[in-house]
Amino acid sequence: MTTLVPLAATGVGSVPFTDPQETVALILECMPQLPYWPQMVHLGYREEMTPQAAGGLSLLQVDPVARLVQMSPELTREQALAQFYETVLAGDLAPFALAEEEARGFYALLAAVAARQMPCAALKGQLSGPVTFAGVVKDPEGKPLLYDREVTQALCLGLGRKAGWQAQKFRALGKAAVIFFDEPYLTGFGSAYLPLSRQEVAEILSQALEAAREFGPVTLGIHCCGNTDWSLLLEAPMDILSFDSYGYFESLRLYEKAVGSFLARGGWLAWGLVPTGNELEGETADSLWARFQGQVQQLARDQKLEVKQVLSQALLTPACGMGYLSLEAARRGLAILSELSARGRQWLESQ
Repeated sequence: MTTLVPLAATGVGSVPFTDPQETVALILECMPQLPYWPQMVHLGYREEMTPQAAGGLSLLQVDPVARLVQMSPELTREQALAQFYETVLAGDLAPFALAEEEARGFYALLAAVAARQMPCAALKGQLSGPVTFAGVVKDPEGKPLLYDREVTQALCLGLGRKAGWQAQKFRALGKAAVIFFDEPYLTGFGSAYLPLSRQEVAEILSQALEAAREFGPVTLGIHCCGNTDWSLLLEAPMDILSFDSYGYFESLRLYEKAVGSFLARGGWLAWGLVPTGNELEGETADSLWARFQGQVQQLARDQKLEVKQVLSQALLTPACGMGYLSLEAARRGLAILSELSARGRQWLESQ
């Protein structure tokens, strides 16, 4: 795993801004240790999480007018799978590239980093996770692809390659790669909304993570912005768990043994400190800092660890994507996160 800067701030994905270059400049200012590329969701449907992940996957069709991603209706299921695996077996990541019109923030970040000397050792990207993606995208009959295991396995390979392509682009700039799979769908695990077994979900996650590692070194995380079976994620072959610590820290604490094992094997927690809903209006850097201090100290007590160790394996993020905040609230959230990161690094130095 790449050397991460403890308490570095980074983002989850979406932003409300519409100018990619200005947005990247703001991110580089607020998150200089681990900048991320922004998903510009207000620039059109292709910039949203699901169609963004679907681009380049030959068995799928993106319809921006209907705002729909589905299995290609022009091919039979068998034809679609055969065509997809032909592309996979060719071994080239180019077909899995993000197109500029669907990821303008990605290309703006690459250009900005290439044009200036950046102190960061790593860059962070993101992609829809396989469970969420296969749960949202449907076949021509309207059934989620998640319930077709062969197609889901193919999607895991495709998404892994799309993550691998991002990582390859970051490494070409001399930066280590950090890629998160975003899995909001896992908040439904164990309910009628996600009637898969624990083993099935674990296998799907592992397939995508392993596929992402096939094309070079990459640090991998999973982001879930709600409550879930945290042990399921903590036991996955990933490096970073990104969670909404503002809303779900107490939920994570219930999985004491799994958290302990994850930290013991060198895993990192990305603390979603800054809320991305209406709660942000009532919070300040001081109130969120006090909240974070209390949570870190509680986790250290739970795990019988020094505060220093918990901080040494921590990143800071918003609780979720910021795409549906107001412009003013998003700027304020980024500024608060930047301040919390600086305070966190000072706290670590004092230990």
